[in-house]
Amino acid sequence: LEDSWGVKLFHRTTRTVAPTEAGKKLYPMAVDLLSFAQTVKTETQSGEHILQIVSGPAILDTMIHPALRKFAERYPNTKINAETMPPNHAVEELIQRRIHLLLYNEATLSQLPHIDRLRVRKVVEEPYYVICRRDHPVLKSARQLADVVAFDWIIAGFDTLFETSLPPETQALLKRHSFPKYRLLSQAACIDLVMRSDILTTIPKSVADPLIKAGNFEGFPHPDGLQFSVSAAVLLDASSEPTVNHFIDCL
Repeated sequence: LEDSWGVKLFHRTTRTVAPTEAGKKLYPMAVDLLSFAQTVKTETQSGEHILQIVSGPAILDTMIHPALRKFAERYPNTKINAETMPPNHAVEELIQRRIHLLLYNEATLSQLPHIDRLRVRKVVEEPYYVICRRDHPVLKSARQLADVVAFDWIIAGFDTLFETSLPPETQALLKRHSFPKYRLLSQAACIDLVMRSDILTTIPKSVADPLIKAGNFEGFPHPDGLQFSVSAAVLLDASSEPTVNHFIDCL
């Protein structure tokens, strides 16, 4: 490579090998290129295109599967793998081109490293609702934030970045109450536990509405006015990929 490019990439002695400034510049790009080459090799050998998606747990539970049916109408031969992982780890996977699309809360994405290398597009915004069992004592309270965090909470996810985006006084209140007591990587499991106990959770209004209408739960807007604001992130130089863009449209 040094001969081909006419540039020295390493300082060599009889005992050590160290990168030059050119070698240091090449390294992060080389990692990206090698990872992308592996993806190209896999897709070429299999003859299939695979769309790799990573999201937060609530998004995985509520938004991914309705979009699959719409997506398959245009791209029936594209395989999709969707999973959840911590946002900081997910963005590194995106940078390494091992995944194609991130779906997280907008506040979370804005705090991730490499944000200058990503193209971010908002896909949904709606209120969060607090839900509880029908005769829960929180319903007799003023339903202010201090009232609701006095109870045990369960949250779908591990998104501490979102919590750091809240106002300092809100963060302090949550910390005083050790909020949340439980975290699970399944919104459905959180909802099931709420129905069987005094534990509270918060879910998007579109998910809460049918549960409340069916008579299994009570619910009310989150007292802090929190929004379920989901954005999609792709690499800047991969933003023209038609399957990725169409999946975002389907969301």
